[in-house]
Amino acid sequence: MGKINYNDISKIYDDVRDEEMTIINSFLDEVKISETTKILDVGCGTGNYTSILQKITKAEVYGVDASEGMLEKAKEKNQHIILKVGLVTDIPFEDCIFDFLYMTDVIHHIKDIDKMFLEFYRVLKNGGKVCISTQSHRQIDLRYMSEFFPSTAIVDKQRYPDIEEIISSAKKNGFSFLKIEIISEGEEVELGNKFLELLEKKGYSMLHLISDEDYQIGLNRVKCEMKNGPIKRKSAGGTLVWLIKNEKM
Repeated sequence: MGKINYNDISKIYDDVRDEEMTIINSFLDEVKISETTKILDVGCGTGNYTSILQKITKAEVYGVDASEGMLEKAKEKNQHIILKVGLVTDIPFEDCIFDFLYMTDVIHHIKDIDKMFLEFYRVLKNGGKVCISTQSHRQIDLRYMSEFFPSTAIVDKQRYPDIEEIISSAKKNGFSFLKIEIISEGEEVELGNKFLELLEKKGYSMLHLISDEDYQIGLNRVKCEMKNGPIKRKSAGGTLVWLIKNEKM
């Protein structure tokens, strides 16, 4: 088992993470966005969501990420987004400037989510909304990756705070709970050569956290199932947790 180097993964990250219009559409439905709206993408990675949201809305979209390699990729996509290197628990922007803040598939990297929510509270305006895109522990068990690589479910349920833990931490640190959305769960997915190539490149972060033996066993399972062509599975889907900043904490 090893650590994840996101400067290295940034070279192939866009093979794994495409912008998901389901999530973008949820943003547009829940948040009133104009050209003067200030939006922060926390842990923006290579800027898929950041770029497409700015292009659709023409809003003032910002991104922060700890990986310079990821941000270099993001800059190539869109010169109109403002990007800074920084940590989720030490966001390099002023107090009370953002109307909306979102985080997609990042919270499992954060060791202190109480400190994270305090920082969100600091940079958001009163009444500002937060959307956290993640997976519940139930959805982790539903992943087809968990079928082929069972130990990834074990390590990821240790990394991912479950939904009630997220809501509890948010409430302690100045936010009110708005709603939960379950997205894309149960949709049929075809897994073909691209999926196999990504597995061989270890393009999924959880593959860096299991033993070499477990990785090889899982890879062989996939190859065996795919020997006659692509296979089909059901998507585990995701969970969107919606929150709003209270005026007083």
